[in-house]
Amino acid sequence: MTLRTGDKGDAVKQLQRGLNRMGAMLLVDGDFRSSTRDAVVDARTVLKAPGPPEADDGLQTAIASQPDPFPPLTAAGVTFIARAEVSSGTAYRTRFKNPCCPPAPSGITIGIGYDCQFVTAKQFTADWQDVLPPATIERLLPVLGRVGTPALLEAVDDLEVPLFSAMSVFTRRTLPSCVSDVRSIYPQVDDLSEARRTVLASLVYNRGPRLTDRDQRQDRREMRAIRDRLASNDAAQIDGVADEFEAMTRLWDPAKAAGLIQRRRDEARLWREGFGALQLV
Repeated sequence: MTLRTGDKGDAVKQLQRGLNRMGAMLLVDGDFRSSTRDAVVDARTVLKAPGPPEADDGLQTAIASQPDPFPPLTAAGVTFIARAEVSSGTAYRTRFKNPCCPPAPSGITIGIGYDCQFVTAKQFTADWQDVLPPATIERLLPVLGRVGTPALLEAVDDLEVPLFSAMSVFTRRTLPSCVSDVRSIYPQVDDLSEARRTVLASLVYNRGPRLTDRDQRQDRREMRAIRDRLASNDAAQIDGVADEFEAMTRLWDPAKAAGLIQRRRDEARLWREGFGALQLV
């Protein structure tokens, strides 16, 4: 059965799960809307299966056969963190497919938060050579290791990094490093469910692994409390980690950082209820 715009149901959910293993960043809601249509178009490009923006039986089979991109978190976890970073696949295509220049001291950034300031030419080439044309990589080399400026951005802002390419590097290169950072402060991470691993990875990806305070707010208080709860080996204490994510929202002004506050609340809900609560499986 061919799936197309307007279709709904479990077959669409199955398609969306497969597309997320490829990097589509979809909610698994069973509704074939424009976001799923665009993901099908991307999948056809990656699979070298040209055709209309719909999924016939052959394409569904090919998509369903795609492996999980990062088993420690699963495709659902990868989707959660990527959506926390860029909102959705639609938002990525609209706002982030071209290089951008976040405020200093960041460098020129591409893909899903990939800061070119902090990589060497060798590392950058290893990360991207399988998913970007050589000419694109060559043009980006001069921005490596440098703080971003408008002039630096102007030289590369016409380049495009397709969503599935960005997600490939995010899962193959960025997230393994992030989980290693998680393990350095929360060594119990490997004993947790994939959903709870995702919560800790999301936190550390967003805030880094530092546990010492830098201001009078005790800005790492809740992160230390999470460490202590996990080390307790007590189920009730570990369940209560979600409360620390809720408490952490004290650090940001709702008028200026509503997205960060919502991220912490979503992490708390994910810790308590799992992927299904957020339409990720």
